[in-house]
Amino acid sequence: MSDVKRILFVDDDPNVLSGLRRMLHGMRGTWKMEFVTKASDALKVMETTAYDVVISDLRMPDMDGVQFLQTVRDKHPEVIRFMLSGYMDKDLRTKAAQCVHQFVSKPCQAERLRTLVTRALALYEHLRGCEITHVLSRIESLPVMPDVYQQVIDMFHRPSCSLRQIGQTVAKDIGMSSKILQVVNRAFYGQETKIIDPVHAVSYLGQKAAEALIITSGVFGMLPNSKIRQFSVMALQEHCIRVGSLAREIAKVEGLDEQDQDTATMAGILHDAGKMVLILYFADELLASIEKSRRERIPLFHVEKEQWGITHAELGGHLLDLWGMPNNIVEAVTFHHEPSRCVQKEVSFVTAVHAADVIDRELCCDVGGGVSDSFDTAYLQELGLSDHVETWRRLHLPVLDEEGVHAQA
Repeated sequence: MSDVKRILFVDDDPNVLSGLRRMLHGMRGTWKMEFVTKASDALKVMETTAYDVVISDLRMPDMDGVQFLQTVRDKHPEVIRFMLSGYMDKDLRTKAAQCVHQFVSKPCQAERLRTLVTRALALYEHLRGCEITHVLSRIESLPVMPDVYQQVIDMFHRPSCSLRQIGQTVAKDIGMSSKILQVVNRAFYGQETKIIDPVHAVSYLGQKAAEALIITSGVFGMLPNSKIRQFSVMALQEHCIRVGSLAREIAKVEGLDEQDQDTATMAGILHDAGKMVLILYFADELLASIEKSRRERIPLFHVEKEQWGITHAELGGHLLDLWGMPNNIVEAVTFHHEPSRCVQKEVSFVTAVHAADVIDRELCCDVGGGVSDSFDTAYLQELGLSDHVETWRRLHLPVLDEEGVHAQA
């Protein structure tokens, strides 16, 4: 199979397309690029030619970029979808987020666009290269969110819905309300006064953290706590929430911006979503893997790779991709055990989630899942972060003391 990737550019301005063609001239040996000026023409071309990536402008006369990429998502879900745009208000960005894997602001330098597309392609190649088909062939259908959770998640992506309205809907469900209130009143949110109103809690958390918590509550709510012996679903969920909070703190001390801090939070909370699939459909095999991990002192994801050809991290990344999560979230979840396999070689939300997961398992009592992982030392050395680990650990200790989570002996 050829390694050349097909990229389709769509913009109604011929001058923009000419500029892109010149800017990316050096990629001709790696990418086969085609340029069209109408979204309707792009859809016709896609009926006969398979593309790996589509990069569309937002504002076009015959069909805007959101409508176009929604159609691409529905007809060609395997295609990676980028949107090139100038200023985009919050409402439009929220609407577009349902069909766009990656936003790229105009003007965009050639190197940045090359980097973003290369990262996205590498992630998808990694997921497609796993034994995902073999695993999924044993599952009649992947899990879907319970209706009440899906309703709230949809509200997050509806421009007309405020956080207050979302909070009011959350307040109608006891399970969701209790989880949101439980989390927001923990030490890592720095609340001195206890919050007792779900509406206030959702507003306080903000969109990304609240959405991630609602997703993870829905995901783990599907699982009976006694599904696997010696494995606590509740403890796993608590671990995910702690990882989300610590990932945000690590992102903050490493100087990442607010958007990347939000991504680290959301990805941290969702990082073990792949275990849900294993618990639901492969409970006996998962238990055997956990026991082997403990017996032979091998990290669980290595045992999973040996047994299934895919890890729970990769399975979780695939699941979140199917649920329409942004590329950044999928990337952080997919590589949370092995960040050195990620194309991005700089301090990022991937770094934060990896470190938070290792530290929480190091410092907390066993949450199930076999032997705790260690840091990807080659990755930390490459980024010059080896001496940052103690600082990251200290960020977590006040939370553990407040919650009474005991360190392992």
